[in-house]
Amino acid sequence: MSGKGALRLILLAFVAVSIGWFVTREASNTTDAANAVQAASNGRQVMVYYFHRTARCATCLKIEELSESSVAANFADELQNGDLEFKSVNVETEGNEHFVDDYQLVSQAVVLVDYRDGVQEKWKNLDQVWDLVHTDDAFTGYVRDEVRSFLATL
Repeated sequence: MSGKGALRLILLAFVAVSIGWFVTREASNTTDAANAVQAASNGRQVMVYYFHRTARCATCLKIEELSESSVAANFADELQNGDLEFKSVNVETEGNEHFVDDYQLVSQAVVLVDYRDGVQEKWKNLDQVWDLVHTDDAFTGYVRDEVRSFLATL
């Protein structure tokens, strides 16, 4: 096999592994609307949603990463007892398209939703995430403060 042939096989293998990784990641990080409401059907629960599309840029991925890490670092007890949950939702997945209208989404977004017995009571779009995404401390502090404030109003 020539050097070009070997390089071609290596590149094809890399592409195949990359596609497999992406598909696996999307399948594990997304949820549909029925599962989201079902999870909140036992009393009161606040969902921290990260809404995204299938194609995502580095900034979109960073918003998800920083949001999830801020919630995990600051609300371990609430996550542990099920009062709070973080979910990444692809709005282009069949069954999730309604979220765009429900929460007036124009791009990727972090949205807090209060469910009581599986019924949405109120919600808030954290509209400053795009402005703060390039300053990690400000971003995670903003998410922490907004979630804390949202929980305090319940």
